[in-house]
Order: sequence, then C-alpha cells, then structure tokens
Amino acid sequence: MSESVLLIAKNWPEPNSTAAGRRSLDLLALLQTRGYVIHVACAAEPTPFQTDLSALGIQTHAIAVNDADFDPWLADLAPAIVIYDRFVMEEQFGWRVQTQLPQAMTLIDTSDLHCLRVARETALKDAQPIDLFNAIALREIAAISRTDISVMISQTEIDLLHQHFHISRDKLLYLPFLVTPPDPLRQPGFDAREHLVMIGGFKHEPNRDATRWLKTVIWPILRPLLPNKCEMHVYGAYADHAMNQLQARKDQFFIKGRSADALATLSQYRLNLAPLRFGAGQKGKILEGWLTGTPTLTTPIGAEAMASESQLGYRPSANPSEFAQLVAAAYHDSARWAELQSNGYRILEQNFARNLFAQPFLERVDQIRATLSEHRQANFWGRLLTQNQYRATEYMSRWIELKNQLQREPMPSAEVPANPSPSNTSTIVPILPR
Repeated sequence: MSESVLLIAKNWPEPNSTAAGRRSLDLLALLQTRGYVIHVACAAEPTPFQTDLSALGIQTHAIAVNDADFDPWLADLAPAIVIYDRFVMEEQFGWRVQTQLPQAMTLIDTSDLHCLRVARETALKDAQPIDLFNAIALREIAAISRTDISVMISQTEIDLLHQHFHISRDKLLYLPFLVTPPDPLRQPGFDAREHLVMIGGFKHEPNRDATRWLKTVIWPILRPLLPNKCEMHVYGAYADHAMNQLQARKDQFFIKGRSADALATLSQYRLNLAPLRFGAGQKGKILEGWLTGTPTLTTPIGAEAMASESQLGYRPSANPSEFAQLVAAAYHDSARWAELQSNGYRILEQNFARNLFAQPFLERVDQIRATLSEHRQANFWGRLLTQNQYRATEYMSRWIELKNQLQREPMPSAEVPANPSPSNTSTIVPILPR
C-alpha cells in the first residue's frame, strides 16, 4: 500500500489567484512523482476559484480548528509526511500531529518568510529601521524549530534564518517555483503587444501597496514618457472598493480585477511591472511575466530571490523616476525589449527549471526520512519547544475546544439534591500538562 502525504492548508489552493496556490501545487505534484498518495485538508470555506484537486488525483478533506474529531481522523489516515501550509497551520495542528503521529515527518512550507515581510512593511510605513525580531518572528521561528524541515522558496531567507536566527541549514530545504521553460517562438513579438500590465491578488498587502504607489507616484512620472494611447492595466483577484477607487479612466489607469488565465492575459502586453516596496519570497507575478515572454521590470524587493542584476540585464530601482525611465526605455526600444525578453527566458532555465531542483529535493526528503531519529536528536531547540511549558497554542486550542463543546451540549438541570453524594456531583477537571 502506498504511503500518503497530508497537506494541512490555510486556504484551498487558487493558483490563478495567488503565487502561494501555485507553490502548493508544485510541491504536491513533486511528491506525487515519488508515489505518495496526496491528501489536502483545509478548514477554510471552499471558493469557486480553487483548483479541482480531485482532477489531479488529490483527495480533499474539510476539517475544523479546535476540534477533537481531527485526532482520530488523522490517526486513521496515518500519513507518512505532514506538511503545514505556513506557520499558522503548525501552531493550530502541530501538537495534534505530534500526539497522534509522533513518527510522521513534518514540514512547513513557509511560502515566504512572514516575519521578514511584516518587518519590511512596518519599517516602510513607520519610517523606522527593519526589526526582524518582531512578534511574528517569535511565532514563526518557533514553528520552524518544532518541525523537521522547512521548505524555503528563497535562498535569501535561508541565509537570514541561519545568520540571524541560528536555524541549522540542515533544517532548511530550498525549492523554488518549478517550471518547464517555454518555447520563445510561440510568444507574440514586440509589435503585436501594447500597454503595460501589473498582476497580483489584492488579499496580499504588498500588491495593494504596489498598486497605490504605482498609481499615485510612478504613473504621473511615467505616463508623459509613453505614447498617448498607452494604458496601465492592473489585474488582481479580490479587488475591494479601495482598490477599485484607484481606477482613473482620464489618466488611462485601469483596475481590471481577476484574470481568468494569467498567462494568456500577460502575453498580450508589452511590459509587465512589479513595483514592490516590501514583501518576501519569490514572486509569481514576475515568474509569469518571464513565462509569457513579457519583459518584467521590478524593484530590488521584487528581484530578491528571483534573479541577480546581471541576469536581469538592468538595475532594479525603488526610485520612482529611475523606475519610470527603465519602463519607458524598454517600451520604445524593440532591441532593448528583445534583450530583456531573452534574459527572462534564460533566468527560467537557470533558476527555475524543474529538472534542476526536483530530484535533489526528493532525495533530501528521502534521506531525512531514513534518518529521522538522528535528525530530530540534533534539533535540541525544537525538542525544547515541544515541552509542556512552551505549548501555549495547544492549551489555548484545548480551552476553545472545551468551550465550544459546553456551548453545544444542553445544560444539566439546576435542581440539586438536598444531600448530594459523590455519585451525582459534577466536577469540572482542569486541563493539565501531560
């Protein structure tokens, strides 16, 4: 009988809406090639935009947080590997997995390092130096420490975890976005494309900030440098009123909402913009630009973990005037445009080609599974954080679970016998550390 892998997902994967959704499917597809039966469990509500996982041979399960019914279900499923989709899922379910399946190998797919993204956002908005040791870091680093492996999408973040938080590199496993580089001859050329595009889901704060910055600061500088008919089109799932209010027809700035097919949409445009001022991890919006042969111009934050300056063929800039000049030059000059397009194809081959990363990743997973006891023995801080006095999230979950149970059950009769005996006296027993 084949062994199974369980992904405990924060949201049902929506690869057309978020890079995180694409990332989850990359990881699961890779493990499928090893013969694992894949299960995805999620407590979030289904959406009309989620991937049909059953069509991919993946079994799905609706679960609930703070619910003891999860425990026997998990024990019966008995996956060999449990993957937490970001640290919040480890906080919620990690103690249950450890209790029911202590021998299961556990992984966190960080997607991006949340404490880094939050630190950059706070520093930008408060005009303060970056504080990596924030409240999110305390939770995220603890979750990373408690699990066997963290699957990282950014070499920059691996270095940061090792240098600043002293996480062993043996616990950090690099896996970028995985692609098969496209055929350049199948993509439209310079003259067949027009206008500028930006794409990214609006539930993600870096994308919301980038859209505001593009509209209010960059576009007034950039628009006079472009042909009169050139328009700026911004696509993104879950656009709310605040984002839609940025549309300005008279300024040729349009909020287009969700794209049904991101790759088909991007292939129509001459340039793809990613003016990110904060964030972390790899950026699906940039990857999709390269996949469609759409030259992509970004900032240093956007380029981080994606490609070096020499690979890009330009110096990423967070200066609005410099950014506008980069865009205008590439929009007008067909030779420069073709050079940037070729650079994008080359980056895909060097940094993201599936055949470069799939096998080493699977071999490392196999190796750790084969020596799991020794691997865990070396993880002293992780073992320490599973001790009773550091398991606040478990006991909070147990308290909520008991509270919910008491609310569901009918209250006992208020009538009390005159001389109660031990047999009919109700006692509430506190939950104590095991």
